[in-house]
Amino acid sequence: MEPFRYHVYACQQEKPGGAPCCSGRGSAAVLDALRKELAAQALLDDVQVTTCGSIGMCERGPNMVVYPEGIWYSGVQVADVPEIVREHFRHGRPVERLANRDAVALKKEIVENRAKAMAALRAAQGGGR
Repeated sequence: MEPFRYHVYACQQEKPGGAPCCSGRGSAAVLDALRKELAAQALLDDVQVTTCGSIGMCERGPNMVVYPEGIWYSGVQVADVPEIVREHFRHGRPVERLANRDAVALKKEIVENRAKAMAALRAAQGGGR
């Protein structure tokens, strides 16, 4: 049994030096709009929102993942929030124009972004490996 109908993980990752990240692309405003819209549509008891670090699609943020279905949304803007809440959380219909449905391509992108982030971290620490 799940305590909530949906659980949203919303990226709030911040990266230094102007590196692409959800925070740099407006994720705080999206998160604020999401919480307000859930309250306005009386869905706070149905949808748990959790902020998280990078989910690996930094160049396409703001990003969020919705469970239990595992829907990965990218490029979410404040204007998209009412539609996501209404269609996905109220009616159970994911917003396809924002959803990433190609699991193989999604994993490839995330793995590549993780490798870039790790290489940058090693370089910053002087390890270079």
